[in-house]
Amino acid sequence: MWKSLQALVMLSALPSGLFAESWSLGAGTGPFIFGHFAERTTPIATETGSATITSHLSAATRAGATVDLEREVNDRWALRLEGDWTRAPMRVKSGGGQGVTFDAGTVNLTTLVAPVVLRINPHGALRFHLMAGPAYAFYTVHNRGGGGQTFSLFNGTRGRWGGAAGGGVEWWWSRRFAVEWEAQDIVTGSPFRPDDIAPSPKGVHIPRPQNGHTTIGIRYRF
Repeated sequence: MWKSLQALVMLSALPSGLFAESWSLGAGTGPFIFGHFAERTTPIATETGSATITSHLSAATRAGATVDLEREVNDRWALRLEGDWTRAPMRVKSGGGQGVTFDAGTVNLTTLVAPVVLRINPHGALRFHLMAGPAYAFYTVHNRGGGGQTFSLFNGTRGRWGGAAGGGVEWWWSRRFAVEWEAQDIVTGSPFRPDDIAPSPKGVHIPRPQNGHTTIGIRYRF
């Protein structure tokens, strides 16, 4: 991430005549789908003996916003600094995949991404692109009663490193304005630790959540 930031600063220091209309600003909104923050497998008694049930801690799907600043290196390559924001109630999904949204807390997520952008076809009205780069996420959890007997929630903010990859398409309807659709996967470390979930780590698994963000918005070149 720091190398991308340094490269962007160096590019911005070059004479503006070398990069006419090479800066662009994008903004959009769309559904943000959270991955699993934690999993817990617990034994239960049945009429015939015993069984296990696995519960997943995540957050409900909510609309998220994105804003980015992009600098074109040439027709095909660009560097981008992007910020994503969303807020959602915490959610538990247990055996059978039935989701239950409970009023136990919320998560505020701010993700900073510094991707390299490759435009597959740099000319024409419709332009497709791919992007990938490092990401850093700030998970702020507000606990309002905990996750019942299955999960415990902490109060506070934890940052986690990760990466992001995705792609999109731009429809340029003038030299400066475009409508843009993007889909991006953001994989980071989980904000939770095993001791947040239960006193004993037995039956507790902390995955790397794969968060998905699909947006539609506008891009302005200046």
